[in-house]
Amino acid sequence: MNSHLPVGRLAGYLEALSREKIWLAIVAATGAVAALDHAVPAVGFAPLYMPIICGAAWGLGAREGYFVAVIAAILAVLPGLQAGPPAAPSILALRVLIRIVTFAFLAATIISFRRSYDRERFHAHRDRMTGTLNKEVFQGRCAAAIEDAAHTGQTLLLVILDLDDFKAVNNRDGHQAGDEVLRTFAKGVSSIMRREDLIGRIGGDEFSLLVRVPSIAEGQSFAHDIHARLTTVLAGSRYAVTCSMGAVLIPSDAPRNADELMHLADQAMYRAKQTGKNAVEITRAGHPPALRPVFATARLRKGRT
Repeated sequence: MNSHLPVGRLAGYLEALSREKIWLAIVAATGAVAALDHAVPAVGFAPLYMPIICGAAWGLGAREGYFVAVIAAILAVLPGLQAGPPAAPSILALRVLIRIVTFAFLAATIISFRRSYDRERFHAHRDRMTGTLNKEVFQGRCAAAIEDAAHTGQTLLLVILDLDDFKAVNNRDGHQAGDEVLRTFAKGVSSIMRREDLIGRIGGDEFSLLVRVPSIAEGQSFAHDIHARLTTVLAGSRYAVTCSMGAVLIPSDAPRNADELMHLADQAMYRAKQTGKNAVEITRAGHPPALRPVFATARLRKGRT
């Protein structure tokens, strides 16, 4: 949705609010409209319920949107009962039904738009080949997660993975084979990572991960485990491909510049390649380059050559 348009800015504003704040705004706005409608029934403030229903359907979801639509429909009918002679029960029921159908249709329309918006946004954020985050989105979310972790004192593990001999597969077996390798690898990465971890494809055969870990020691062990499990995934492929991995352990007191940390992980990955590929090299952020500790490089034997 175009964020330069008023509707786009409103959608962006709703996205930034928590569910609690959206509920608070909806309850307050509904109460205000109901009070105005009760105080001056001759004016007819009922149409003002429509943007409230739209906000509920967009910001809270289908069930909440329909719930607000029904409540708004009932509230919209009440002032008419006070302003005139008592209506027959059948007429009153018809009025309520018409309001409910109208407001529910409005909610359904907004819910449909929201689902389409979410679907398009999901695909816009994903690499079409592998289903992982694309480079731009990964880098943005990575920078935000690194900044958040600095405030909460969390330790992070930033990883860059590069497929060894991938170009040879493309040249020898064709791009369809290369695509199969990428999909298999991405599926393997996704299967071993948690929902909250970030996984992105940042280059042709390069992937990056950002993981929260309990400590430096556990992060080091987890990095080796990732590489070992992904090596097993690639060993099950029809093509002779392994992966080199560079990992940066980011303690809670380390500087949190996302670009510098990505560069540090990239350098570690290239060192892993230069030492013979199919290896993992782990380093630690927060030290000058000359004093930066580099944990022992680990290499797994290739399943095929």
